Amino acid sequence: MRTLLISHEEAGRPGVIGEILKSRGIETQRHIILGEDGELNLNFPDPSEFDFIISFGSFYSAFDPEVATWVDAEEELINRTFDQEVPFLGVCFGGQVLAKAVGGSVEKSDELELGELHIKETSLGLPFPEGPWFSWHSDRMILPDHIEVLAETPSAVQVFRHKSAVGLQFHPEATTDLVQAWLDIGGANYLPTGMTTEILMSEVAAISDDTAQNCEVLVDWFISEYVNAKKS
Repeated sequence: MRTLLISHEEAGRPGVIGEILKSRGIETQRHIILGEDGELNLNFPDPSEFDFIISFGSFYSAFDPEVATWVDAEEELINRTFDQEVPFLGVCFGGQVLAKAVGGSVEKSDELELGELHIKETSLGLPFPEGPWFSWHSDRMILPDHIEVLAETPSAVQVFRHKSAVGLQFHPEATTDLVQAWLDIGGANYLPTGMTTEILMSEVAAISDDTAQNCEVLVDWFISEYVNAKKS
């Protein structure tokens, strides 16, 4: 089994998800859009070469004009995954691009969701735990009525699906090392009043074992529901 892992920047590493895929013996190929030299790589591999694709987060939001070319190219890729029936999992920014690809939009939210997050399943049900998860975003996805929303919080859609694609707004891949790296390269400048790096890292450390276990359930469900089901 092979999967394409899309990172929008080098810092958008696969984290726990990468560890789970490795433990399952799944071959991974990483595609980094914005290189450390500032060069853009929007020449995505053919989706049909992979059993599924996962797209991770970004320091940007999908509505930022600076990344319009990224979003347009990735939307085209997602539409190709629909045509070729290649399962797609979008994480945070990746989920936002998926939302746009299915006819939705992304806008600034009134609330910053940072740190421990518990989501609420809709009447459609949720096949993995409601929490805890790690979240860091201040956006919300607006979806067409025909898109199935599986979980939400009062301020944002958190899980949705369409065909063989699933979009998430939170970060199931987050580890203490990954969040610390985000802080070290500039994330600390965007912490709200009253939140320090020490407070945030203490919160991440306290939930890391639980979020890793929850992530395993999520990844196994996605592979079973979409990847293995396609093969059978």
